[in-house]
Amino acid sequence: MIKNPPSLLLLEMVGLFPQSHYLMAEEEKHLQAGSDGNRRMFYNGIFNTPDEAARYAVQLSDNEHEPLYFTAFPKADSWEVELGVAFYQKFLEGNFGGLSNSTKKFQDFMYRYGNTGAIVDVHSRGSLTVGNGMRDFEKHGIHGIGYKTKIDTFGPAFNIQIMANTLDYVSDGHQTHIGLGNHADDFVGVVFGQNPTTFYKRPPGSGPWKEAGKIIWSYPSPHACYGNAGKRCQKAYGSPHRIQIDSIKSGRKK
Repeated sequence: MIKNPPSLLLLEMVGLFPQSHYLMAEEEKHLQAGSDGNRRMFYNGIFNTPDEAARYAVQLSDNEHEPLYFTAFPKADSWEVELGVAFYQKFLEGNFGGLSNSTKKFQDFMYRYGNTGAIVDVHSRGSLTVGNGMRDFEKHGIHGIGYKTKIDTFGPAFNIQIMANTLDYVSDGHQTHIGLGNHADDFVGVVFGQNPTTFYKRPPGSGPWKEAGKIIWSYPSPHACYGNAGKRCQKAYGSPHRIQIDSIKSGRKK
């Protein structure tokens, strides 16, 4: 949990969030709502330590001064295992294998708060956690639990059209769209997620292959510069733009 986090300019890697702490089981059942009545939850991407996940949670939050929670998907001990976990989530989770603990926690979050007020932000692989969790709901005929759930995605590895359709089902047609931010050079969202692009600017003299390399090896990069990302990102990629992906399903259930 992060409560009243500072601005990004004040974040440091040593003692990054002294006001954050891991939740006890009982605390998870009673998350604090913001002043607007919503509980805010963030799901992180690949190769993120808990501190990095916390930093993205603040960067991508709609209101950093509200109580903010994030479910940190544990970082594997090696890059091979980390990529293997991502592959499992992308192609096998919920289809040929069971759900990850993070996906189960998302489902629990939806059960508890989806009808009373929930704002969910996801980055990169975090979209697989949310998307697979909702797809599993639909697979088992579970709905009526997302009436007041808002989801925004950033460089998502999951296809957001599918996610919007599933949210429509899960919420009985009360929520029929999902927010998408996706840079044209972000191969995670464009290639893996098969999502449309929402903004295009890149540094002068750069190209798609160079930008792809930055996603893996350096900062700033198209994959890291969503939300309130700071001046270096703004200079390189401009202001991030989001669009709305609408469900193509028929609407409310009877």
